[in-house]
Amino acid sequence: MSKILLIILIGFFSFNTNAQEESKSGQKVKPTVIPHGRIVYDFEFHKIENGISPGMDYTFNGQQFRTVRMGLKGNISQNIKYKIELDFKGGELIYRDMYVKFTNVPYLGGDIFVGSYVEATGLSMKTSGKFTTFFERSMLTNTQNNRWNTGIHYSNFGLLNGIVGLQLSYAFNGRHTSGFTDTNLSNGRHIVARLTSPLFQNKDKKQLFHIGVNYENRRRTENPSNYKLKFRPENNMGLKITIPFENLKTQNDIGFELAGRFGPLSLQAEYEISEYTTIEKNINVVGYYAAVTYFITGEHRGYINGAFLRIKPYNNVNLKEGNFGALELVARYSVIDYSDVILTGDSDRVDNVTIGFNWYLNSHARLMYNYVIADFNKKEENDKLQSNLVRMQVDF
Repeated sequence: MSKILLIILIGFFSFNTNAQEESKSGQKVKPTVIPHGRIVYDFEFHKIENGISPGMDYTFNGQQFRTVRMGLKGNISQNIKYKIELDFKGGELIYRDMYVKFTNVPYLGGDIFVGSYVEATGLSMKTSGKFTTFFERSMLTNTQNNRWNTGIHYSNFGLLNGIVGLQLSYAFNGRHTSGFTDTNLSNGRHIVARLTSPLFQNKDKKQLFHIGVNYENRRRTENPSNYKLKFRPENNMGLKITIPFENLKTQNDIGFELAGRFGPLSLQAEYEISEYTTIEKNINVVGYYAAVTYFITGEHRGYINGAFLRIKPYNNVNLKEGNFGALELVARYSVIDYSDVILTGDSDRVDNVTIGFNWYLNSHARLMYNYVIADFNKKEENDKLQSNLVRMQVDF
């Protein structure tokens, strides 16, 4: 019932925008309401030949709605914006962006977000899933908590005349599947900071060079407690890997970002060290990736404020006129190394190789294909997980 009431309230709000506010010029400023949404539908086919135990293969074939998202966004006044975004995947109601945004803050500059917003934990995380070039973000992002968190977030990309961007957040420990409720704020908190710079840009030639560094300090509970880092090797339905930590106190991450865009060619890489501090010792989990993408139809990736943006095909698909949209070839090598946790030298890291393509029918619809080979680095039987991933995505 609470879900139905929430949807009704959102609908009611979308039809009640008659309140107005006077601007500095004396003109009336009317609040705006803009609906938006996304549907992501996936097929996944996984197999390990001569697999997980002698004489047993692993095969999985499945489909799912990876994302079903609806929301509203708009302005309340000249300097106050809002966004409401709900995800219905898995038949649950999950909060995503859910914030009030204060822009051009006096004396401080930049913007302040109050509510649920994406933490600035790196280039991959700050690039929206609508614009990412692969099915899943690289494995290192699994050390970066959930992508969204509730709290107070700050961003300012106008420092040093736009050469430096700063993002900060102080967030709490609520669960996104329960509205980010946190009933005891003293139990823990998360501090995230990120500095970025587009060191070089030539807009006429579509050239760009981006660098960045980010830092995370996380405390999930007031007292040390057991914790499990869970992730899949860059798929969403296949085998899950669990890394246990006993009596974890805090987590400290530092990450480095590089990206270059040279017309239709883009390069992107990140490296992150995640230090998990337990009662007994410090344990490091290291992740990194390098990716290359190329538009054989000549387009380029958009970029602003330390993140990549939507692709705009030169020609939308129109078979009668001989237009086939935009075609992007993609490849990535990705690693997560947890040999500090698994001391036997067996299955202590995962190496992933991904190749594929993105076919952009227009700027809001695309077909994706990824072929992923995951190496679990087992001592004896080390057959690799092979995954074929197919996606249809639309957004508005």
